[in-house]
Amino acid sequence: MKKLNSNIEIKELINSSQIAIIYFTGKTCIACDVIKQKVELLVKDFQKIKCGEISGEEHLDIAAEYGVFSLPLLILYVDKKETLRLGRNLSMLDLERDIERYYKLIYN
Repeated sequence: MKKLNSNIEIKELINSSQIAIIYFTGKTCIACDVIKQKVELLVKDFQKIKCGEISGEEHLDIAAEYGVFSLPLLILYVDKKETLRLGRNLSMLDLERDIERYYKLIYN
């Protein structure tokens, strides 16, 4: 997952792919690392998806701009539009099903 440090980098990542994931994380968040590893494994099956990670703790202004109130937070963009927003209680099976559905619609 690519480390992002600015809003410009986030927008570039979103605009560079038809499907993109932005993952807001934090150093004091234990669930963040566990979920990040699972997301990284999941997207290996979907090679055209671009993923970026940004620290919501270090970049409070960006987190506020994206309406991030708790960590972790995963935002899925499809055709440059926010399509899915999931917090720490996300289901990896549901996420995989959603990603697969959008992926097939766009790339098949």
